[in-house]
Amino acid sequence: METPKGMRDFLPKDMMPREEVFQKIRETFREFGFVPLETPALEYISTLNAKNQGGDEIAGQIFALEGEKLGLRFDLTVPLARVAASTSFPKPFKRYQIGRVWRREEPQKGRYREFWQADVDIVGCASMRAEAELLEVASLALRRLGFPEFKILLNNRKILNGALDAAKIKEKGKAMRILDKADKVGEKEAEKMLRAEFGQKGEEILKMLPTKGSNEEKLAAVEQYSAEGVKELREILSFFPHVEMDLRMVRGLGYYSGPIYEIKAPGLSGSIAAGGRYDGLIAIYGKDEPATGISLGVERIALLLSEKHEAKTYTKVFIASLPDAYDYALSIARKLRQAGIPAETDLMGRALGKQLDYANSQGIPHIIVVGKKEMDEKKVTLKDMKTGKSGYLSVDEALKMLK
Repeated sequence: METPKGMRDFLPKDMMPREEVFQKIRETFREFGFVPLETPALEYISTLNAKNQGGDEIAGQIFALEGEKLGLRFDLTVPLARVAASTSFPKPFKRYQIGRVWRREEPQKGRYREFWQADVDIVGCASMRAEAELLEVASLALRRLGFPEFKILLNNRKILNGALDAAKIKEKGKAMRILDKADKVGEKEAEKMLRAEFGQKGEEILKMLPTKGSNEEKLAAVEQYSAEGVKELREILSFFPHVEMDLRMVRGLGYYSGPIYEIKAPGLSGSIAAGGRYDGLIAIYGKDEPATGISLGVERIALLLSEKHEAKTYTKVFIASLPDAYDYALSIARKLRQAGIPAETDLMGRALGKQLDYANSQGIPHIIVVGKKEMDEKKVTLKDMKTGKSGYLSVDEALKMLK
């Protein structure tokens, strides 16, 4: 039997690194004072389509339920906007959410119809301190996940809009979509597409958005197009200087209104985290609140970790027992678990050799063997499977060694 198109089963070997990713991200978010929020998988179509905030592309990707006015959420930002518009929180409201989203698009390598997002957002704060904190928390999470080196790219939609106005390009959406494709088709090809679509104006917009020079040189070059946008970026730099200005970066969704950011790792195409400010989105749902957020690419991160991950189980100790000693094995397992040490016993009633084969196949690092002698003397035989060393110990002595 197959899974639905574009959706996957995650076997234990896949889920273990994924859970590690979720746990480290969750712990990092909490250290900055972010609190969890959970929203339904289903939203009203009218909520998902409100003023078409995601653009035509997103509207066509919604999984709608036949005969119902409901659809599966395509991101975690729109549900947050709905909640923030209908609920009063002390400001700033700092929330995180890690969950599934669905998009009805044609599956391809690395892209699925069902996938996970890990979002952290700040609602009710207009200051660029919020952006600096989001970049800080995302950076710390990525370092803890094993990314010692990465590049943070920063831009502002206000600058892009101002430059397109100055170039007298009326079809801003089309121009931005071409600029946004640079990652996929390459910068030279994107430049060629702009020239083909807009002629001299396309040439002008490229000259207006320099790619070389220091951050300050780039900002000085575009200050004429949006002094406010440049001021916001300088403010972010004052709090968090570890960024590189990318004045041609767009980010796809139409609801971004100010600073936008992407985080890229060496040797990987695409981004491992991205986000931006979306002032105005919450107002669509009834309350005007500033907001900004970033999403970590958990699918890509989990895939990279799974390639290095060798563990098949969380179990630290397997207690193998002869038939008459199972009750004793069970009592030892209880003591180990109470001490916080994951432990298994043989549920199948197998011969001792088969039990040891199972423990080896799972990569369990320690084995305790108990028989009549161990039971009578209240002892255990403990073996370290990595070193091959074994010892005849009391249960308390084994506990100390295993902690």
